[in-house]
Amino acid sequence: MGYIEGMTNQPPSRDAERLFRGQFLLLGLLVLGIAGNGWLIFSSRGDRNGPVGPLHDQGAAPRPVQASLEVTPAEERTMRAFDMAHRSVVGVSTGELAAVRRNGHQVPVRIPQGTGSGFIWDSGGWIVTNWHVVQEGTLVRVTLASGEVREGVLAGASVADDLAVIKINPSGLDLEPLALGSSHDLRIGQSVLAIGNPFGLDGSLSKGVISGLNRSIETDQGQRMNGVIQTDAAINPGNSGGALLDLSGRLIGINTAIHSQTHGSSGVGFAMPVDLINEVVPLIIAGEMPVDAGRAVLGILMLDDRVTTGMDLVGVIVDAVLPGGGAEQAGLKNLEQGDQEDDPRFDRITALDGEAIRSARDLLKALGQHQPGDQVEVTFVRAGEAKTVPVTLGSAR
Repeated sequence: MGYIEGMTNQPPSRDAERLFRGQFLLLGLLVLGIAGNGWLIFSSRGDRNGPVGPLHDQGAAPRPVQASLEVTPAEERTMRAFDMAHRSVVGVSTGELAAVRRNGHQVPVRIPQGTGSGFIWDSGGWIVTNWHVVQEGTLVRVTLASGEVREGVLAGASVADDLAVIKINPSGLDLEPLALGSSHDLRIGQSVLAIGNPFGLDGSLSKGVISGLNRSIETDQGQRMNGVIQTDAAINPGNSGGALLDLSGRLIGINTAIHSQTHGSSGVGFAMPVDLINEVVPLIIAGEMPVDAGRAVLGILMLDDRVTTGMDLVGVIVDAVLPGGGAEQAGLKNLEQGDQEDDPRFDRITALDGEAIRSARDLLKALGQHQPGDQVEVTFVRAGEAKTVPVTLGSAR
């Protein structure tokens, strides 16, 4: 064998041989470790994806039912109130499609017209709802809790109060009027129930509390409504015109508006108080508030009759004078106004055109005999002195 420079044909030394064997052993252990881990992974996956046993069990039976919890007194009261009232709540729809109204302002938004709720006023076929539900309808349909549908006729309305009355034929119907409560003695935090037809889901119940009283709201139509009840009970499109109840199942308000930019419940709903409803609805039924004419108004807000009676007074106390109205132009004053010299405290209306006015109902009835633009003689008492002034009536529209 020839010789090549730099290389030798001598066998490797013992140190080199031991190093080679160590490296070979280390490589073997590494291979075994990898193989072992792979086996563990494979084995683990095999346990999860292995046979699951029989797919059916012929001995299967319903599981035992756990004993139900007893209904709480609060739940029992809610259910009892619903049972008492829900048959008196109806669905109201018109021939017009419900249009979603949009506005970019933080104001309460009327629930879209054309679909809503209402409630039975009495067994004669009188149905109360919101004016905005039926104002653009050419045909009114009333769906009773039983599912029966009757066509109705719009009998009249108070636009300023967003109230309307529909008349249906009561023949063959067992109509259950909704029991009436009161709204003057409501308290913030009091539990309330809302029954209506949100999104067409008839007879739906929501529960909440009274969140505020005597609210003044402006709707997207520019209408200002006063003395309104605020609640966090869920009120959605379709609830409008439905009943707001106390836990005795009595009507305390009519659900009218929601504070929302998305036209969904936002935890702020508004209802017109039942005390006002109980004054206005009989006047509509009596034909004193026809639909084709705006209601004549003095341009005032009236103090509740119970307050006036509690003061041993008769008449209507002017709670507020609305800017630009006939009463303001005639010089009437409200509770917060007055001359420091004679301290009138308030004006109390006692007659209109010589006819005695003993209550808010009397005043509303008297105004119902007039049209906007009419001039009337209003007699009121200020600081113990009776005065009579001419007032030009405005329109509630």
